[in-house]
This record gives sequence, structure tokens and C-alpha cells, in this order.
Amino acid sequence: MTNKPLKILHTEAAKGFGGQEIYIYRHMLAMRERGHDVSLLCQPGARLGEIAREAGFTVHALKMGGLLRLLRGIWSVKRLVRRHTYDVVNTTSRRDALIAAAGARLAGAPLVVRSRHLMSPVNSLLTYTGLPHRVLTVSSFVKQLLVHRGIADDHIGIVPPIAVPPQWSQAGNDDAWQCLQETRAEVRRELGFADDQIVVGCVAVLREAKGHADLLRAIAPLCRQQPNLHLVVIGDGQPMLDTLTALRANLGIAAQVHLLGYRLGACRLMTGFDIFALASHKEAAGTVFLEAAYVGVPIVATRVGGVPEMLVEGSNALLAPLGDQAALTRALQTLVEQPERRRQMGLAGWEWMRGTYRFTPTGHTETTEYYYHQWLKELGHGQR
Repeated sequence: MTNKPLKILHTEAAKGFGGQEIYIYRHMLAMRERGHDVSLLCQPGARLGEIAREAGFTVHALKMGGLLRLLRGIWSVKRLVRRHTYDVVNTTSRRDALIAAAGARLAGAPLVVRSRHLMSPVNSLLTYTGLPHRVLTVSSFVKQLLVHRGIADDHIGIVPPIAVPPQWSQAGNDDAWQCLQETRAEVRRELGFADDQIVVGCVAVLREAKGHADLLRAIAPLCRQQPNLHLVVIGDGQPMLDTLTALRANLGIAAQVHLLGYRLGACRLMTGFDIFALASHKEAAGTVFLEAAYVGVPIVATRVGGVPEMLVEGSNALLAPLGDQAALTRALQTLVEQPERRRQMGLAGWEWMRGTYRFTPTGHTETTEYYYHQWLKELGHGQR
């Protein structure tokens, strides 16, 4: 890094801990490792704040929501930014963007950035053009959505998510693939699956947009044909859990569909899968696809949003059009019936991830630094 380290404040209004929060946390760790001074502003009780504080970050708490809190929050952020003289204030969700971007602009922060991790429609341009100076997003697909909505192309940067090499796989060693196979055997024993059983796995929060119900319907005919085929679903969320419980019974495959709920170490559990499958209706990027590739598991997914940018179609993944249940069934069937193809595609994804720089912590931070410094220069703040 040739430029001087930056003082950066990240803000997030959400209290849960999903893909967006995982992205922010990994980003903060990687930027701190590069020598930057990184802090977080979030709501009291937010899981991201608790995890960041445990990791040694300075975390500022601010209640968000409602007009009065909005006005008070803007004033609080203005004072916070002036006191700490941040170079960059990077907001994430609409609520924290309204408060933190406005407060940071009033405080004269050199660079205010809005991050966009979703592919749902942008309702208001205020938190993308009126308040922040620039916008960061996670995929080319989302960037094009923002451009079509009226945000200037040269005001948007793309920084893909970080895929962290699994530490337990000794990813830097020559025998990393063998270590992966040993972990796979351990996980399958823990989950209770025999060598001759075929395990399709899905890791995602249980929301309608993640397409779990579509996946159950697509795999049902294959389960009826092959008693040794199983679907493992890791993730929690109501009312979808109840919906899936009823659906697996209605489809007659309750004994072959395992709803495990939330599990710590889900990335390790993925090594026990023969196939990773996710039938998302929308996906801005999808870090979980990178994680599946990193543990040598072939992927079946829907061709939506930024998903094609997170894998190599035909090499480590088979994609089906959204809403085409027959195509999703065919993609699953191809890998269920061809163990050698599964092995080849899993190995291809594993090798691809080990050689793809942009998803590494270093690649991610270098890209982020490029945009931050370039935009600071454009805004008249020179080298930092």
C-alpha cells in the first residue's frame, strides 16, 4: 500500500447477521490487516456490533428508526465524524445511510460512500446520489441496475465479496485436497450419512427469495427414484421453516429432507455435501457459492443477478433459468447420476478459487483502496 492508511467508519442499521453483515465484517478485518483504522456505527444489540467489538474494533452505538431518531442521529454522527476526523464514512442500508451520510456531509467528511449489497429495486436516489459522494457494490449486475436507475457509471465501484480459505483445510499445503477429503469423511460421519448416500446441501437463511421451496419441488422426483438421495438444508427463519416442513411431507420425501436449522461452522459442514444447490430468486452476488467452490463441491443454482460472476458455469456449476423447475431438476439429476462429473467439477471449483485473486482478502482490500483513494483525489483531497 503506497498511500497512507485511512480512518474509516462503517455504518449498518440491521440488527441481524446475514450475508451483508458477513461481508462488512470480513471487509473490516481485511482492511484492518492492511493497516487502516476501521470503526463501526450500528444499533445497540446488533449482532455485527457484538462480533466486531469482540474482535477488537471500536463500535459506536446509535438507535435508528423514526423521525426523531433520524434528526438526533444526524447531529450525533456529525459530532462523531468531526471528533474522529474520519477520511471515509461508508454507509450500507437505507436507514443508516440517511443518518450517517447526512451527518458525515454536514461534518465535512472527505468521502462519503454508500454500499449496495442487494439487487432489489432502488426506491429513492437520495441515499445514492444526494447524500453520498460515491457508491460501491458487489457485482457488475448490481452496478448496471444502479446505472439504469440514474446513478452515474463513473461514480460506482465494484468490490466482490471475500471468500476466506478454510483454515482447517490447510489450504496453503500441497496436500490440501487430501485434507479436504478427510474433513468430508468426518463431516459425513457427524451428519450420519454413509459413503453410498448422495447428499445435496443448501446453506442459506430461510427466506422465500432463497428458493428453498423451489429446490424441494425440483429434487422431489429424484428422491422418489433414488432412496439414497438426501437434501440437507442449513439455515433458520420463520415462517419458511414451517412451510418447508409441511412441503417435504406433502411431497412424500420427509425422510430424505433434513432441516438442520442454524449451524455454526456451516462452511465446514459443506464439505460433507456431494452437491451444493441454491435456487435463489434474486442474488446480488452470493458469497456462499465461493465458499462451496472453496471446499470442492460442485454447484447447482439459478441464473439470477450476480450469481454467474461468483462461479464458472459449465466448469464448477450448472445453472437453470429462474422459474424453470424442470431445468433445475435436470441440473440436479446430471450431478446426482454422474459421480465422476461431480468430482471433476468440485476439483475445478477448488482450483479456480485458489487461483482467483479478486475474492481474496488482499484482492478485495486493494480494490477498495483503489476506489477510496481515486475518489478522494477526484473530490480534491489528494493523496491520503
